[in-house]
Amino acid sequence: MKASTTGGGVPARRAMVRWAWRLFRREWRQQVLIVGLLTFAVAACIASASVAFNVAPARARADFGTANHFFVFEKPDPATLPTKLGAAKQYFGQIDAIGHKTVAMPGTTKNIDYRVQDPGGPFGRPILDLRSGRYPSSASEVAITDWIASTLSIGVGSTLNLDGVERTVVGTVENPSDLNDEFALLAPADFIASDSVTMLVDANEDKIQGFRPLGDHSRIIAARGAVPEDVAAAIGILVVGTVAMFLVALVATASFVVIAQRRLPQLGMLSAVGATQKQVRMTMTANGTATGLVAALLGSIVGLGGWFAIAPSLEGAVGARIDPLNVPWWLIISGMFLAVATATGAGWWPARTMSRIPTVLGLSGRPPRPIPVRRSALLSAGVIAAGIVCLAIANRVDESNGLSLTKAALVLVGTLAVVAGVLLIGPLAIRALAQLAPRVPIASRLALRDLGRYQARSGAALAAISLALGIPVALVAMAAAAENGKGAGNLSSSQLVASFAEIDGPFVPEPAAVPKLQEGVDQIVASLHGATGLRLDAAKNPDALPEKGINGQPAIAIGVRVKEGLQDAGLVYVATPQLLQKYGLDASDGGQGVDVLTADTGDLRIIVQSPKRTDLDGFEAVVSPGTLNRTYTSLPGAVISLARLQQRGWEAVPSGRWLIESTQPLTSAELSTARAVAFRYGLKIEARDYQTGLAKLRLGATAVGMLVALSVLAATVGLIRSEAAGDLRTLTAAGAPRRARRTITATTAGGLALLGVVLGIAGAYLGLVAGRLRDLTPVPVFDLAAIALGTPLAAAGLGWLFAGREPAVLSRAPLD
Repeated sequence: MKASTTGGGVPARRAMVRWAWRLFRREWRQQVLIVGLLTFAVAACIASASVAFNVAPARARADFGTANHFFVFEKPDPATLPTKLGAAKQYFGQIDAIGHKTVAMPGTTKNIDYRVQDPGGPFGRPILDLRSGRYPSSASEVAITDWIASTLSIGVGSTLNLDGVERTVVGTVENPSDLNDEFALLAPADFIASDSVTMLVDANEDKIQGFRPLGDHSRIIAARGAVPEDVAAAIGILVVGTVAMFLVALVATASFVVIAQRRLPQLGMLSAVGATQKQVRMTMTANGTATGLVAALLGSIVGLGGWFAIAPSLEGAVGARIDPLNVPWWLIISGMFLAVATATGAGWWPARTMSRIPTVLGLSGRPPRPIPVRRSALLSAGVIAAGIVCLAIANRVDESNGLSLTKAALVLVGTLAVVAGVLLIGPLAIRALAQLAPRVPIASRLALRDLGRYQARSGAALAAISLALGIPVALVAMAAAAENGKGAGNLSSSQLVASFAEIDGPFVPEPAAVPKLQEGVDQIVASLHGATGLRLDAAKNPDALPEKGINGQPAIAIGVRVKEGLQDAGLVYVATPQLLQKYGLDASDGGQGVDVLTADTGDLRIIVQSPKRTDLDGFEAVVSPGTLNRTYTSLPGAVISLARLQQRGWEAVPSGRWLIESTQPLTSAELSTARAVAFRYGLKIEARDYQTGLAKLRLGATAVGMLVALSVLAATVGLIRSEAAGDLRTLTAAGAPRRARRTITATTAGGLALLGVVLGIAGAYLGLVAGRLRDLTPVPVFDLAAIALGTPLAAAGLGWLFAGREPAVLSRAPLD
């Protein structure tokens, strides 16, 4: 009696779990699908979280080290600096002072940092590491980065003299948090020549604001975010992983429904011998838990193995040293728990339905009549609207003091709401697609009606496909917008700009310096395959007076009026026929009344550098400027015609800049040779700054998104068609040809893929527009067209190719 009251107690539960394990082994084909998807999701979550956990804090470490604030003292007085640093050390307890001085790197457009730092400082270890040799210990010694050593062809034992002081190289160093940080390390106490000093401290905001060193009037304070960057990144990945688990749960739920329906007679038998609804549910739930445990274990092994494999190659990509053992173990455990919870939940939902089926109906083996899923379009719209509002509010949250937990919560809630709202539309979209059945041939009509009949199953499949496509669409859109923001780049792969190293801004070299510079340019041109060199002439006012301390003459420039004053936008070059040819123009394209052709917009002013122009408002406004379509940003941005030059009484002079163009992309060896020649002749070289990462991201996201969507589609279409296996046997027995069976599967796959593409793209752009509200142009038409057209066509084609096999049994499938 007691056993009856408690439903059999522990022995009954043990029997149910044992039966669930037998079910897990017998239905191994369906289990492999679920285990594979969960394993992939767990592995991707663990690997990507490990990447984010190590990559995200690199930028902050490069600025702050292990501190949370830094002070910057501009142009410090060497006489009072030691007193100021001593007072800071007494006030904070620990400080780490780092001196900086910017020095030009000969033969290049890059500057390097002459840095003073104590290798044993309390906060600076993440931004300084010794690679070989030793640290400098006296004012006559220096340590340099690998890039400086290779560019100048020097090493340990050589001498370095870029700032007018000759020092012996005693070691090679690097910034492990920023491998692109090129600097020369001086002795720890050599602050005399520093242009600025950064002081790292670790203290709360009140203590920071209370520090007022004597004689300090120009301090700059920066604060690190309140939430650690690695933790914030890992949480973000966990959010994405949760969305991915949701996708897997949709497919897993459909799989467990099929498994439960196949085992419906056994479930009915369990009910007939006295099993309660709770015990029947336990069998399917335990099956899901077993699936989740296996997937969590395999996924963690694969994810960690993948992380250890890719960690060394990440250093070059992110420009920072990576420690493979620095893994967020708490997040790995969370990912494994999430996998088990996902599989358990996916098993519980169909178990809940099957446990309520009457015993007689279960013993008959006939599943209950599917009930169409009817969800309100108004509910979907309301959920989407709520998500958009959350994302829009998050976009306006102030993050000036670091990451905001409020913004993170709003982004999480908003993203999940938009995803849920779009997925709620799935059954409505399937119902709309099924309405087309009377207008298509008989085989396609059967497929569309099956989709509408098994709307719950089809809706889960459509939700998974939409989510699988929505994520890569969002990545493609953001990558395209970011790539557009960068433009075409500074130069083409076959171009160089050589310029006089001793001038910058709106100045041109003295006439006496031009012949030597031209000789150096000629040698660079001769070293390149089929190259030509074009001297760029600039407009100059003969009345302009030289400026004291400038190694050059003032030339005409274009300035843009901004809030702070006038921003120099570059020289005004003379529109020679050869230069106009680079823009596809001729001498007549200047137009009547056009003063200059320029690529800049806004309130433009001409900087004449004349003694008659002393106040800011006195600079002449550019009236009716012509438009110059400049492809690359380092090409001349403003030109003036020869006729207009003469009308203004200006003259054309060598600008000290040459455009060199080869007939083929320049190799690294050719660039090294050009830099060496430029260094000898006082020139600096600017080459193409390659930015291929975003293009690769777009291509990868498009390809991976389509592959994942097709994989999910293949799994779900198999489940959907298995529901209609009886209809397929009836068609085959009635003499339906193989072509009809192929058409049914192809229509099912193509229809779901088409709806998934529409919902995925719509959902992705809804979320992006709500979260960003701008900068989403241009629309990546080619990538979206590849996804929108390629996915349905590939799905239909693969469905046609792999379907059509005649059923092995034309009667009701036997129970195993």
